[in-house]
Amino acid sequence: MKDLPEQNPVLLAEPSQDHPIAHCPPLSHALYRSPTSQAMLVDDLKLIYLPLAKNACSSLKQVVAALGGVVLEPDEDIHVKLDTNATGLQFADLPEGNIRRALSGPGWMRFVVIRDPFDRLVSAYVEKFVLHRNEPRIEETVGPAYRAVFGRHDLTPEDFERGISFREFVTFILHEDPKALDPHWQPQSEQLGNVAFTHVYDVKALDCLVDDLRKHVGQEIPLPMMNVSRDMDADQISLAGACDILPCDLQDPSRITVDSFLPDDLYTLIAQYFAMDVTLYRMVQRMNAARTGLNC
Repeated sequence: MKDLPEQNPVLLAEPSQDHPIAHCPPLSHALYRSPTSQAMLVDDLKLIYLPLAKNACSSLKQVVAALGGVVLEPDEDIHVKLDTNATGLQFADLPEGNIRRALSGPGWMRFVVIRDPFDRLVSAYVEKFVLHRNEPRIEETVGPAYRAVFGRHDLTPEDFERGISFREFVTFILHEDPKALDPHWQPQSEQLGNVAFTHVYDVKALDCLVDDLRKHVGQEIPLPMMNVSRDMDADQISLAGACDILPCDLQDPSRITVDSFLPDDLYTLIAQYFAMDVTLYRMVQRMNAARTGLNC
């Protein structure tokens, strides 16, 4: 496909009040609204990366930040670094004209990483609702789900110790507008707007991403590591009925297989709700399979 023609933002007319699209938010707003506002841009390398939660974004943010000249101090968190400092790397830090030129200009590598939606959802649940359910400030992330399940606003430490089951978590999601969900379990397809990607990768094939990135920037790139909530190197445990077991009763949650959380009824409901993600991931899998046959 050809690169999109570059547009001069000064020449873009505002829609008239009686025009059908008058009530649509202009692109200017969308570029500075999460998650697009968190996209990273390295101008001199012609590189754009859109991070998606649960898709190796911590490691990839560090890689792109380093390419942009931002180096972390020991024990410094990359998310805090980018979101609380004007590093000049995120869309939120940049003039609109710079962003528009990068989105349409030739020679740019604009990439995103996609994950199996079932694996991503189980991983988010295990991380946020099981392993870290008692951590300070976790309520900011999981609070809406707890309140929906328990039917009350005020939550107690006992609520977090008990936790909610995976089935209860999924039931909460099925009753929510996907646009309102936390980014960790919001459909990936809801987060892809406004960037015409030149490269889309499977999170299980980051070696292909690294190979492309090395060629694009002309320097060595370390292979990003997945920040996973389940231990993929350990012996996996198949646990029937895992979806109905409360977090306080789940033993070795990091070793429980994804399929253990997905009986047929839940699998079908998740597949329907995340239909676009399922479709998108299958397409990425096919592209990766074809490329792997060519050794990247």
